Amino acid sequence: MSKIKEMKNNSFPKATLEEWEEQAEKALKGKPVSKLYSDTYEGITRKPIYTEKDTKAVQQAIKSKTDWSVSQQLYPATSLEETNARLKQELAEGLHTIHFSTFPASDPLALSITNKDDLEMLLKEISLDNLDIQVYTGEDATPILRALHESNLQSSKLKGVIGVDPIGELAVTGMLIQPLDELYDLMKTNVEWKNTHAPSLKTIYLQASPYHHGGANAVQELAAVMSSAVEYLHALTKRGLSVDEAASEIVFSFSIGSDFFMELAKLRAARILWSNIVEAFGGSKDVQNITIHATTSKFNKSNLDPYVNMLRTTTEAFSSVVGGADSLNIDSYQLGEDTFSRRIARNTHYILKEESFLSKVADPAAGSYFVEHLTSKLAEEAWKLFQQIDGIGGMVKALESNFLQDQIDAVKKKRLQDVASRKKVLIGTNMYANIKEDLKEPELAKIIERSDVYPAVKIRAIKPVRLSQFFEDLRYQAKAAERRTGNTPSVTLINLGALATHKPRTDFASGFFQVGGLAPVISPSFENLNELVSWVEKEKIAGHLCICGSDDTYAELLNESLSILQAPNRKIMLAGLPDTPRQEELKTLGVSDFIHMRSNCYEQLFTIHQEMGLAEHEA
Repeated sequence: MSKIKEMKNNSFPKATLEEWEEQAEKALKGKPVSKLYSDTYEGITRKPIYTEKDTKAVQQAIKSKTDWSVSQQLYPATSLEETNARLKQELAEGLHTIHFSTFPASDPLALSITNKDDLEMLLKEISLDNLDIQVYTGEDATPILRALHESNLQSSKLKGVIGVDPIGELAVTGMLIQPLDELYDLMKTNVEWKNTHAPSLKTIYLQASPYHHGGANAVQELAAVMSSAVEYLHALTKRGLSVDEAASEIVFSFSIGSDFFMELAKLRAARILWSNIVEAFGGSKDVQNITIHATTSKFNKSNLDPYVNMLRTTTEAFSSVVGGADSLNIDSYQLGEDTFSRRIARNTHYILKEESFLSKVADPAAGSYFVEHLTSKLAEEAWKLFQQIDGIGGMVKALESNFLQDQIDAVKKKRLQDVASRKKVLIGTNMYANIKEDLKEPELAKIIERSDVYPAVKIRAIKPVRLSQFFEDLRYQAKAAERRTGNTPSVTLINLGALATHKPRTDFASGFFQVGGLAPVISPSFENLNELVSWVEKEKIAGHLCICGSDDTYAELLNESLSILQAPNRKIMLAGLPDTPRQEELKTLGVSDFIHMRSNCYEQLFTIHQEMGLAEHEA
């Protein structure tokens, strides 16, 4: 028993940062610790270790409420009757919030609710007493508020948000039907209506998704939505509302990506920024508290190997909750309306609530040196960009001058380059593709564009993209060619040397070609070039070839193998990257290209598709 007491009284010796760095450099075999540093898309440097010194003068972002509402966006069905039936079923299975977009929102998943009959059908036999409602209406909420006013629904009991974000619509569509001043007048009128008829509703639903899905980093997202919020505060206070009245109307909606710590820090930084902005406007302590809705991102989702999306949304949901979201929408892994995948998405909430107990802890990330530092740094950098936007004349001026679009485009370009070169890995898409997957090219929903009207405001839109779309195009293109010809597009891998020596590059090459929808046809292991000659003649090898082997095997067998393989009906590639003089020599011997870890995988596969004549289905 005395040994147990002695053990309890013992403690580990306190190590200094210098001692840790000394041990780390030993493990790195003399390389400096700075080799472990990495830079984010936000321009923030991540260190391998943080200490209390990194959290000095950090403003806290603590959220007192621990739980969150289970939200799930309704997708359009064949009829509103069908949508109503699905909604009732999902409410019985754990849904807390009625969440949808509607006319005139540009959201491709918007429901067509244009009058009171539509709204009554959607909500038929559903009690709204204990439910929140989240409705995004684009640039103008008047159509649905009119439908609500004329309906037999008890609007006085409604809680949540039926809200607009005209600047967000302008960003994603590049146009507004009405001038902003007129839309701001309508915003004020809607506030007056709700004060009388639905006092618990909020009427501004500020969307970060136009910037997030356009490729923006977290700093740009934060600066954009805070700049928009300031425009709305100015507009409403100019029209007679108090700062408290205007600020209390705003709900922020953030899309959450796959960078776990950055995304949770983004929500915590938003809390700091909004508090500081409202305080600067003279708002009270109560309205300095931000209301955040989070939704899993579409930016990093793929139609290929969709079960991986389930893992992505789980991580994003975890980030959202730890970051302090008040409500959370988890998209289905199928990116569609099928019952099973929507149920899986809702169940994810309850795993986080009931099994991980995240609903029982206030601000789980508080106190982490890394998270506190990252939150502070994000808020600081977002504030700098916010000030730049303010200096231009505000958010609208920043969009009209293309200032924000140019900044976001630069980040988007870097993200897409990283996916193309596989520096950024999308499992099942640009790495570890399932070549046997039964591909059915989906009809992807697109932003709803109004071509029937003349825009009152027009800018260069921030078009949404998905990181996976270019590799998806290659896969669909290859599959279309297979259906046209009855033959799977393929690349023959010529293996030189013993299995153990060529296997690493054979495996690499197989995976490389598979992400482009090209099936690897793997040869035997050739240690004797006479066997290679016999096999090539017997199998009548033609088309695209890739030689795989170790550097030592290449030194011994490669030149002679090239003389054997070179023919007008063959295109020869090499797995590996020799030094420049050797590359030039090999090109004279018939090698057309080299595939390796630093390759731009997408560009090389795109070229191969063109050479194979697969491009009828444009990638």
